[in-house]
Amino acid sequence: MKSARVHLDDADWASDVAEHLPPSDVRQLARAAAEGAPAVRTLRAATAAPVLRSACDQLIARLTSADPAFLAGSLAGAASAVERGHRHQSVEVVWTGPESEVTTSRLTAAAVVDLISEAQQEILLVSFAVQRERLIKAALEAASARGVSITLVTETHADNRSYSAESTPFPGLDAIRLHWPKAQRPRGASLHAKIIVVDDRVALVGSANLTSTAMEANLECGILIRGGPQPRAIRNHVTDLYVTGCLRRV
Repeated sequence: MKSARVHLDDADWASDVAEHLPPSDVRQLARAAAEGAPAVRTLRAATAAPVLRSACDQLIARLTSADPAFLAGSLAGAASAVERGHRHQSVEVVWTGPESEVTTSRLTAAAVVDLISEAQQEILLVSFAVQRERLIKAALEAASARGVSITLVTETHADNRSYSAESTPFPGLDAIRLHWPKAQRPRGASLHAKIIVVDDRVALVGSANLTSTAMEANLECGILIRGGPQPRAIRNHVTDLYVTGCLRRV
Protein backbone atom coordinates (compact mmCIF):
# COMPACT_ATOMS: atom_id res chain seq x y z
CA MET A 1 0.00 0.00 0.00
CA LYS A 2 1.35 3.43 -0.90
CA SER A 3 2.42 5.68 1.93
CA ALA A 4 0.62 8.92 2.70
CA ARG A 5 3.75 10.82 1.72
CA VAL A 6 3.77 9.31 -1.79
CA HIS A 7 0.06 10.07 -2.17
CA LEU A 8 0.78 13.66 -1.15
CA ASP A 9 3.55 13.87 -3.75
CA ASP A 10 1.13 12.67 -6.45
CA ALA A 11 -1.48 15.18 -5.32
CA ASP A 12 1.07 18.02 -5.37
CA TRP A 13 2.11 16.99 -8.87
CA ALA A 14 -1.52 17.02 -10.03
CA SER A 15 -2.00 20.50 -8.56
CA ASP A 16 1.10 21.75 -10.36
CA VAL A 17 -0.12 20.31 -13.67
CA ALA A 18 -3.52 21.94 -13.19
CA GLU A 19 -1.89 25.33 -12.72
CA HIS A 20 0.03 25.08 -16.00
CA LEU A 21 -2.60 23.54 -18.30
CA PRO A 22 -6.16 24.49 -19.27
CA PRO A 23 -8.78 22.60 -17.21
CA SER A 24 -9.99 20.81 -20.35
CA ASP A 25 -6.50 19.37 -20.91
CA VAL A 26 -6.21 18.32 -17.25
CA ARG A 27 -9.53 16.50 -17.50
CA GLN A 28 -8.30 14.69 -20.60
CA LEU A 29 -5.27 13.61 -18.58
CA ALA A 30 -7.55 12.44 -15.76
CA ARG A 31 -9.67 10.33 -18.10
CA ALA A 32 -6.58 8.83 -19.70
CA ALA A 33 -5.02 8.12 -16.28
CA ALA A 34 -8.10 6.20 -15.21
CA GLU A 35 -7.73 3.96 -18.29
CA GLY A 36 -4.01 3.44 -17.82
CA ALA A 37 -0.71 4.11 -19.56
CA PRO A 38 -1.83 3.03 -23.09
CA ALA A 39 -4.58 5.67 -23.04
CA VAL A 40 -2.09 8.31 -21.91
CA ARG A 41 0.24 7.37 -24.79
CA THR A 42 -2.69 7.72 -27.20
CA LEU A 43 -3.45 11.17 -25.81
CA ARG A 44 0.21 12.14 -26.12
CA ALA A 45 0.33 11.07 -29.75
CA ALA A 46 -2.81 13.08 -30.54
CA THR A 47 -1.57 16.43 -29.21
CA ALA A 48 1.05 18.79 -30.57
CA ALA A 49 1.21 20.96 -27.43
CA PRO A 50 4.65 20.51 -25.80
CA VAL A 51 3.33 21.22 -22.29
CA LEU A 52 0.59 18.60 -22.55
CA ARG A 53 3.01 16.08 -24.08
CA SER A 54 5.38 16.67 -21.15
CA ALA A 55 2.52 16.15 -18.69
CA CYS A 56 1.67 12.88 -20.45
CA ASP A 57 5.27 11.72 -20.08
CA GLN A 58 5.22 12.56 -16.35
CA LEU A 59 1.89 10.78 -15.92
CA ILE A 60 3.14 7.65 -17.68
CA ALA A 61 6.16 7.57 -15.35
CA ARG A 62 3.92 7.90 -12.30
CA LEU A 63 1.56 5.19 -13.48
CA THR A 64 4.36 2.63 -13.15
CA SER A 65 3.92 2.73 -9.37
CA ALA A 66 0.81 4.83 -8.65
CA ASP A 67 -2.85 3.93 -8.38
CA PRO A 68 -4.49 5.05 -11.67
CA ALA A 69 -7.75 5.89 -9.90
CA PHE A 70 -5.95 8.08 -7.35
CA LEU A 71 -4.05 9.95 -10.06
CA ALA A 72 -7.20 10.43 -12.10
CA GLY A 73 -9.08 11.74 -9.09
CA SER A 74 -6.22 14.06 -8.12
CA LEU A 75 -6.08 15.55 -11.62
CA ALA A 76 -9.84 16.01 -11.86
CA GLY A 77 -9.97 17.56 -8.39
CA ALA A 78 -7.06 19.89 -9.14
CA ALA A 79 -8.71 21.08 -12.34
CA SER A 80 -11.89 21.90 -10.44
CA ALA A 81 -9.93 23.69 -7.71
CA VAL A 82 -8.14 25.88 -10.27
CA GLU A 83 -11.45 26.75 -11.92
CA ARG A 84 -12.93 27.72 -8.53
CA GLY A 85 -9.85 29.81 -7.86
CA HIS A 86 -10.28 31.65 -11.15
CA ARG A 87 -13.90 32.39 -10.34
CA HIS A 88 -12.91 33.83 -6.97
CA GLN A 89 -9.82 35.69 -8.17
CA SER A 90 -9.67 39.44 -7.75
CA VAL A 91 -7.39 41.89 -9.55
CA GLU A 92 -6.78 45.37 -8.17
CA VAL A 93 -4.75 48.33 -9.41
CA VAL A 94 -2.30 49.92 -6.96
CA TRP A 95 -0.89 53.41 -7.54
CA THR A 96 1.69 55.84 -6.24
CA GLY A 97 1.76 59.44 -7.42
CA PRO A 98 -0.57 62.24 -8.44
CA GLU A 99 -4.31 61.79 -8.26
CA SER A 100 -6.69 62.06 -11.20
CA GLU A 101 -10.44 62.34 -11.61
CA VAL A 102 -10.54 58.64 -12.38
CA THR A 103 -11.27 56.49 -9.33
CA THR A 104 -8.11 54.58 -8.53
CA SER A 105 -7.32 51.91 -6.01
CA ARG A 106 -5.07 51.77 -2.99
CA LEU A 107 -1.73 53.47 -2.49
CA THR A 108 1.33 51.28 -3.02
CA ALA A 109 2.79 51.77 0.47
CA ALA A 110 -0.44 50.77 2.21
CA ALA A 111 -0.90 47.74 -0.06
CA VAL A 112 2.66 46.51 0.56
CA VAL A 113 2.42 46.87 4.34
CA ASP A 114 -0.99 45.16 4.42
CA LEU A 115 0.30 42.26 2.30
CA ILE A 116 3.26 41.69 4.58
CA SER A 117 1.05 41.98 7.65
CA GLU A 118 -1.39 39.31 6.47
CA ALA A 119 1.32 36.73 5.70
CA GLN A 120 1.08 33.54 7.74
CA GLN A 121 3.68 31.27 6.15
CA GLU A 122 5.88 32.79 3.48
CA ILE A 123 6.84 36.10 1.89
CA LEU A 124 8.80 36.37 -1.35
CA LEU A 125 10.08 39.86 -2.04
CA VAL A 126 11.93 40.79 -5.25
CA SER A 127 13.16 44.33 -5.83
CA PHE A 128 15.86 46.18 -7.74
CA ALA A 129 16.40 48.98 -5.22
CA VAL A 130 15.76 48.56 -1.50
CA GLN A 131 16.13 51.33 1.06
CA ARG A 132 15.18 51.46 4.70
CA GLU A 133 11.49 52.22 4.27
CA ARG A 134 10.38 52.42 7.90
CA LEU A 135 6.86 50.96 7.70
CA ILE A 136 7.90 48.07 5.43
CA LYS A 137 10.86 47.29 7.68
CA ALA A 138 8.57 47.15 10.73
CA ALA A 139 6.04 44.94 8.92
CA LEU A 140 8.77 42.50 7.84
CA GLU A 141 10.20 42.31 11.36
CA ALA A 142 6.73 41.60 12.76
CA ALA A 143 6.18 38.87 10.14
CA SER A 144 9.51 37.27 11.02
CA ALA A 145 8.63 37.38 14.71
CA ARG A 146 5.44 35.39 14.09
CA GLY A 147 7.37 32.71 12.20
CA VAL A 148 6.85 33.75 8.59
CA SER A 149 9.64 32.62 6.23
CA ILE A 150 11.00 35.59 4.26
CA THR A 151 12.98 35.40 1.02
CA LEU A 152 14.60 38.57 -0.36
CA VAL A 153 15.86 38.66 -3.96
CA THR A 154 17.66 41.95 -4.57
CA GLU A 155 20.21 43.61 -6.81
CA THR A 156 23.79 44.08 -5.59
CA HIS A 157 26.55 46.48 -6.52
CA ALA A 158 28.97 43.57 -6.97
CA ASP A 159 26.73 42.02 -9.65
CA ASN A 160 25.70 45.27 -11.33
CA ARG A 161 28.10 48.24 -11.18
CA SER A 162 25.34 50.61 -12.29
CA TYR A 163 23.50 49.82 -9.06
CA SER A 164 24.84 52.32 -6.56
CA ALA A 165 23.61 51.03 -3.19
CA GLU A 166 26.09 48.81 -1.36
CA SER A 167 24.31 48.38 1.99
CA THR A 168 22.45 45.22 3.05
CA PRO A 169 18.67 45.51 2.59
CA PHE A 170 16.82 45.43 5.92
CA PRO A 171 19.92 44.64 8.02
CA GLY A 172 19.29 42.29 10.92
CA LEU A 173 16.14 40.80 9.37
CA ASP A 174 16.01 37.00 9.53
CA ALA A 175 15.60 36.18 5.83
CA ILE A 176 16.88 34.01 3.02
CA ARG A 177 18.83 36.45 0.83
CA LEU A 178 19.33 35.65 -2.84
CA HIS A 179 21.08 37.46 -5.68
CA TRP A 180 21.59 37.02 -9.41
CA PRO A 181 25.36 36.57 -9.80
CA LYS A 182 27.08 38.57 -12.50
CA ALA A 183 28.46 35.36 -13.99
CA GLN A 184 24.92 34.00 -14.42
CA ARG A 185 23.46 36.96 -16.35
CA PRO A 186 23.90 38.47 -19.82
CA ARG A 187 26.27 41.40 -19.96
CA GLY A 188 24.60 44.60 -18.80
CA ALA A 189 21.49 42.84 -17.43
CA SER A 190 19.81 43.99 -14.22
CA LEU A 191 17.68 42.28 -11.62
CA HIS A 192 14.82 44.68 -12.27
CA ALA A 193 11.64 42.84 -11.19
CA LYS A 194 9.44 44.24 -8.43
CA ILE A 195 7.34 41.47 -6.91
CA ILE A 196 5.79 40.47 -3.60
CA VAL A 197 4.15 37.05 -3.16
CA VAL A 198 2.44 36.11 0.10
CA ASP A 199 1.54 32.53 1.04
CA ASP A 200 1.33 31.51 -2.66
CA ARG A 201 -2.10 33.15 -2.88
CA VAL A 202 -1.51 36.89 -3.28
CA ALA A 203 0.95 38.68 -5.57
CA LEU A 204 1.75 42.32 -6.19
CA VAL A 205 3.63 42.91 -9.46
CA GLY A 206 4.48 46.45 -10.46
CA SER A 207 7.00 49.17 -11.12
CA ALA A 208 7.74 50.33 -7.56
CA ASN A 209 11.02 49.53 -5.83
CA LEU A 210 11.01 49.18 -2.05
CA THR A 211 12.12 52.75 -1.43
CA SER A 212 10.39 55.69 0.21
CA THR A 213 10.40 57.59 -3.08
CA ALA A 214 8.73 54.73 -4.97
CA MET A 215 6.22 54.14 -2.18
CA GLU A 216 5.22 57.78 -1.71
CA ALA A 217 6.32 60.13 -4.51
CA ASN A 218 7.01 58.53 -7.90
CA LEU A 219 4.38 57.76 -10.49
CA GLU A 220 4.18 53.99 -10.02
CA CYS A 221 1.61 51.35 -10.90
CA GLY A 222 1.13 47.74 -9.84
CA ILE A 223 -1.37 44.92 -10.18
CA LEU A 224 -2.50 43.11 -7.01
CA ILE A 225 -3.71 39.57 -7.70
CA ARG A 226 -5.62 37.59 -5.07
CA GLY A 227 -6.35 33.95 -5.80
CA GLY A 228 -5.82 31.96 -8.97
CA PRO A 229 -2.64 30.18 -10.06
CA GLN A 230 -0.49 33.24 -10.77
CA PRO A 231 0.89 33.93 -7.25
CA ARG A 232 2.10 30.36 -6.84
CA ALA A 233 3.42 30.27 -10.41
CA ILE A 234 5.51 33.39 -9.76
CA ARG A 235 6.94 31.91 -6.57
CA ASN A 236 7.60 28.58 -8.31
CA HIS A 237 9.53 30.37 -11.06
CA VAL A 238 11.80 32.12 -8.55
CA THR A 239 12.24 28.88 -6.61
CA ASP A 240 13.28 27.06 -9.78
CA LEU A 241 15.80 29.80 -10.60
CA TYR A 242 17.35 29.14 -7.19
CA VAL A 243 17.26 25.35 -7.49
CA THR A 244 18.95 25.45 -10.89
CA GLY A 245 21.67 27.82 -9.62
CA CYS A 246 20.64 30.92 -11.55
CA LEU A 247 19.96 32.64 -8.23
CA ARG A 248 22.41 32.13 -5.36
CA ARG A 249 22.48 32.90 -1.66
CA VAL A 250 24.20 36.13 -0.77
